[in-house]
Amino acid sequence: MESEIRKSLRKIGCFLVLLGLANPVLAQTDVYLKVYTKTFQRMTIDLYPFEGATNGTNSDVLSALITEVLKNDLWMSGYFSVSLRTGQPATSNSTAAKNGGAIARLGGTYEISSRGVTMQPSLVDNASGKTIIRSGYTGRRGNERRTIHRIADDVVYSLTGERGTALTQIAYVHQKQDGVKELAVMDYDGHNARILTSDKSIALSPAWSPDGRRLCYTSYKDERQNLYVINLATATQFRISNVTGLNSAPAWSPDGAKIAMTLSKDGNAEIYLLDVEKKRFTRLTYNRAIDSSPTWSPSNREIAFTSDRSGSPQIYIMGAEGLNIRRLTYEGSYNDSPTWSPRGDKIAYVSRTESGFDIYTIDAMGENQMRLTDSSSSNEDPYWAPNGFSLTFSSSRSGRQELYSMFWDGSDQKKITSGGVNYMPAWSPRLN
Repeated sequence: MESEIRKSLRKIGCFLVLLGLANPVLAQTDVYLKVYTKTFQRMTIDLYPFEGATNGTNSDVLSALITEVLKNDLWMSGYFSVSLRTGQPATSNSTAAKNGGAIARLGGTYEISSRGVTMQPSLVDNASGKTIIRSGYTGRRGNERRTIHRIADDVVYSLTGERGTALTQIAYVHQKQDGVKELAVMDYDGHNARILTSDKSIALSPAWSPDGRRLCYTSYKDERQNLYVINLATATQFRISNVTGLNSAPAWSPDGAKIAMTLSKDGNAEIYLLDVEKKRFTRLTYNRAIDSSPTWSPSNREIAFTSDRSGSPQIYIMGAEGLNIRRLTYEGSYNDSPTWSPRGDKIAYVSRTESGFDIYTIDAMGENQMRLTDSSSSNEDPYWAPNGFSLTFSSSRSGRQELYSMFWDGSDQKKITSGGVNYMPAWSPRLN
């Protein structure tokens, strides 16, 4: 499946150098662990079962859920591996705790009441024996996963100074059996999926606002292609572009002031900017070729996009004002759908291969191309997690288009949707 227009990190250790120095804000925080080496290896956390205040079936189920979600969240952070333990954590001054190989141990308690569920984790630094986290987290009954995600994100932040991504979400296109395509959203791990729109038409290309409160997308609900914004809190929608021709591929700027998009109102598919406040368009590209699929650099100063001005679709980069255009990809006869890593170092994209379509990354300077997927199906629609460690993408490897996640190097590929046809994912900014 080609892009919408054409159809209508090095290893983690290479950039985790002196984490606090790389970010002056984090350098001022109280961070218990920092990554100082250029050859990064995951740090181990010993995870103990949380104990309930009362015994019973519901209590046992919740304890297992806490273990399951915490283990996955900490693994998906990119920093940690988890060693599952039994019993209760060793005391703070225990020699066994210090010599076990793990950098920290995590356990806790929880209580189920009519008011909700309260979880009280205890995170202890094994080297110093100091308790890093010991506070209560309360959430509604039936919303336990969110409470556990909060704990996981706080563990990641306390140990690394980097905000976690367990509370993020993924928006995507869900195709129903009757062919209708609506926007949907789910937790980053595939749980709590729900339909957002009821356009009863075709919705495509969701794009998050930087504050995570809105989604811009393409819709055919007016029997033509227009761009809409939906407020996620109120479900209200408003149209932002209905010019003649294409209105597609929106991409919100990191500062939230502009939306890049593909329009053909002047007769050819070109990249434009929409000033969100002034409602004014600025044309960026001027070429007889098709220019599409814009994606912003995290600095807000550059835009990568697809153009076939060289004779076949390739990835290009230009300044946010449309100047200094340079070609990025030279290998492969068809490269499309660029997405810029939030860390700024890499751009992921789709390339046509002998087996279909596969996902690659390349440095923003055009070096170190890396193939991430390698299967006999089509792997498309890459989109970075806000920490730059993981990506989500769509793949037909199961026989139909589903959503998957993987790490930056292509490892740990796993399906995160189940049921229906799902594609065009967009990973949210951090929502916590």
